[in-house]
Amino acid sequence: MFLKTLLVFIVALIGYSDAFTGTSLIQRPLVMGMLTGLVLGNLKDGIIMGGAMELAMVGSVSIGAYVPPDMVSGTILGTALAIQAHANSAAALTLGIPIATIVLALNTAIGQPIKLIFVHRIDKNAQDADTKAIARNMIIGGYAGSLPGLVIVPTAFYFGQHAVTTLLSNMPEFISTGMTIASGLLPALGFAMLAQMIMNKKVAVFFFIGFFMVAYGNLSTTGVALFAALIIIVMYIFVERKDDKKGQDTATETATEQATEEEGDGFDEF
Repeated sequence: MFLKTLLVFIVALIGYSDAFTGTSLIQRPLVMGMLTGLVLGNLKDGIIMGGAMELAMVGSVSIGAYVPPDMVSGTILGTALAIQAHANSAAALTLGIPIATIVLALNTAIGQPIKLIFVHRIDKNAQDADTKAIARNMIIGGYAGSLPGLVIVPTAFYFGQHAVTTLLSNMPEFISTGMTIASGLLPALGFAMLAQMIMNKKVAVFFFIGFFMVAYGNLSTTGVALFAALIIIVMYIFVERKDDKKGQDTATETATEQATEEEGDGFDEF
């Protein structure tokens, strides 16, 4: 059990390493679920549960002042506890979403003030032109901002496994049915959040084309994706290149007209 807890902690450490690795998207649920399943010896369920969490959080992107739920802790604990309890992806979602929300609040209330200490140190390092200290404090500060998550993930996994297993085993049927229904609604909510960010009149028609192809054409998601790729290629060849050529011709005509006006007919000097 200690070894599994240590491996889960290492997965969490990797997930919270964005200050070291940059925006690599390694902290996304699909990756975290896969790594969690790998260290617990159940890669297949880890990928399935991570995929379910990814669908639910596909629209959870930090834009402006909005900070999404903590995907690392939610995915790791939801997947790990569900695997240990021999539950399905619905249980992983039910456990993971609240955990992600709670850890976000703790990271904001506790982790961010600690991170600010290292931010001020970095300011001083910049004044001293100490680049090594800047890099060191940046990495440490990044982990410090996620300190509650780094503590909660292994602790909750070690002490909460038996409690979660007992809870899921004795859960009434109507609650488990509700969990299954909710697991189907959450991916739809995630796609709705994503669509809200990218939807406009230019792309809305393609959204409905894809929907009708699946609903009435009985095409798989892979088939729709391949069809969409072909549409992109056709649009690039016959639309984008044509617009670029038209823009170049217009620019050439404008430049020619300006040159002609500058030359004049010889009487502009008088």
